[in-house]
Amino acid sequence: MTMVVGLIYVHRLKRTLPATARGDFDTPYKIFLSAILLASKYLSDHSLQNRNIADITNGLYSVKDVNTMERSFLGLLKYELWVDVDEVKKFLDQHRVELDIDVDWSRDEER
Repeated sequence: MTMVVGLIYVHRLKRTLPATARGDFDTPYKIFLSAILLASKYLSDHSLQNRNIADITNGLYSVKDVNTMERSFLGLLKYELWVDVDEVKKFLDQHRVELDIDVDWSRDEER
């Protein structure tokens, strides 16, 4: 679920940025790492920590860098991290092929 919510955050960011927005060569990586970090923190009491992200990048980004990426990403999303079940379902339905998943929502509706 963390990956899906992170991708929803990236999708939200893409919708809000102007078409002319440009970044550095590593901007897509920073966006992805920030999205996964924030989704993990939002969804779990035992989430990834900024130190974990810095560690998995093998020193490419320091904890300070990760802190900055997180704050910047939060600001761009206007701190709107809530994702409801309908938004997840819609996202998965729209991106089923790219994500190579097969989701059967009928089992949820039977509960």
